[in-house]
Amino acid sequence: MLLLCPVTVLAMPAQGTVQAQGAVRVNGANVPSSTTIFAGDKVETLADSTATISAQGTVIRLEPNSSAIFSDKALDLGCGSVLVSTSMGAVVRVAGISITPASQGTTKFRVSQGTGVLKISVEEGSAVVDDGAKHMLSAGQSLSRQRPGGACGPVTTTSQASSKIYIPAAVVAAVSGVVAYCAVNGFCSESSPAAP
Repeated sequence: MLLLCPVTVLAMPAQGTVQAQGAVRVNGANVPSSTTIFAGDKVETLADSTATISAQGTVIRLEPNSSAIFSDKALDLGCGSVLVSTSMGAVVRVAGISITPASQGTTKFRVSQGTGVLKISVEEGSAVVDDGAKHMLSAGQSLSRQRPGGACGPVTTTSQASSKIYIPAAVVAAVSGVVAYCAVNGFCSESSPAAP
């Protein structure tokens, strides 16, 4: 007996999308102008490039020469700068320090990590910076920390041999819709080989 039905693409639920301006990579693979990302994915921008990550209630702009690992309601900044606007409490973690929105409504803050210096600035709302002690920052306030030996350089091109393949969100949605339509309307059918 042979079961005829479209192939189902199995994937983790999408966590967010990336809108790329210039050369942007996810897990080392160049991405089209827009792609879906999942928890644990590393997003990198090259010189003169930015990536805007959109997830539920949060928009994160990754500036040029930056790298970060995306997860559910958090971003781990490697190097570079991010601008976060969130109404859902998205946290940024960098070098053992966490930045968490502390106000109701929208909080907007910038985190920049360069060679030996970490700077956190709140543009709207308020945020708590936890570096072992908790510091409350309100709109217009910033906090800097020296990080001797904390080196960040430009993101460079790496081999894509072990990279994942990313399928644009529209393709995943279309395939999922076809499979659901097939299942609901009974178009998946069983077929037996012809008898001799």
